Amino acid sequence: MMFKPILTAALACSACASPSDDMVGEITQNGISMNGISMNGISMNGISMNGTNLSGATITGVGVNGTSSSGKALQAGSASAPPLSGVSLVGSTWTATASNGAMVKLRIDSAMAGATPNTDLWFYGMSYQTSTGWSPLCGLDLLAQPIQAVSVAGVWSTVGSDTASYGPSTAQFTLACRYRTIAKCVELGYKTFKGYTNQLTSCVRLLRADYCGTGKANTIDGTMLNLYDNVGVQADTQAWFPEAEWTPSGARCINSTNNARYELAQSNDPTCAQRIETDTCGKSFASGAVLIDELPLALQNN
Repeated sequence: MMFKPILTAALACSACASPSDDMVGEITQNGISMNGISMNGISMNGISMNGTNLSGATITGVGVNGTSSSGKALQAGSASAPPLSGVSLVGSTWTATASNGAMVKLRIDSAMAGATPNTDLWFYGMSYQTSTGWSPLCGLDLLAQPIQAVSVAGVWSTVGSDTASYGPSTAQFTLACRYRTIAKCVELGYKTFKGYTNQLTSCVRLLRADYCGTGKANTIDGTMLNLYDNVGVQADTQAWFPEAEWTPSGARCINSTNNARYELAQSNDPTCAQRIETDTCGKSFASGAVLIDELPLALQNN
């Protein structure tokens, strides 16, 4: 790649993801905020997709049928809202499937409505049941408080060689821990119930630098980038350097005149990089891109 001159889940929670594993701040005009909300699309990327780690296993999907604290049957899923919404769900239990095939019982312990611009989201403190009691599903933050989760329609799973393939589902939904990739993309405004499924799944590929659409991340946690989309949810607010154009299948192209994140993370290029490099990548959405990302001056080589 050429560079143009620049100035420069056994279910014990000991392995639950923690903020230091993939703590992601969103940049706003007022500085760095750790709440995952960005008004202008500037974000720190990260590797972890949803943060629901259970001693090596992950939650791959949650069944849409739950039980309230009083024993009443509940049904998740809505065409006009997240799968889980409202404070009335506190105390309810749900059944999830772990990546190792185990069934996991989940409990909603607390609920918090989202703040502007995400007043249509609900964030939940959740626990999963072990043989010795209940453990926080998303781990604890730096203040030893449970990290919240947001519910997202559909599931990410392995399809063929792709370990991060998204599929719509009426039988299961995803729980995404805040400060991890899926939740950050939802909080950026890419919500399935608003018709932005393609933007959401493209955002997950983008933040993890999953260029080839195989599920493999090619970046270092915390790398700053600017992203914007083809529907105007996030606008381009920075005169930074285009890295790539993104679709739900990965990068449509990579800009060959600027550095890419994989060059900061590894010595070998992703297998697809050479065939999709072009010096015009990232200039417009005319060729089918859903999202475009840019890297700042500080990430470019002299």
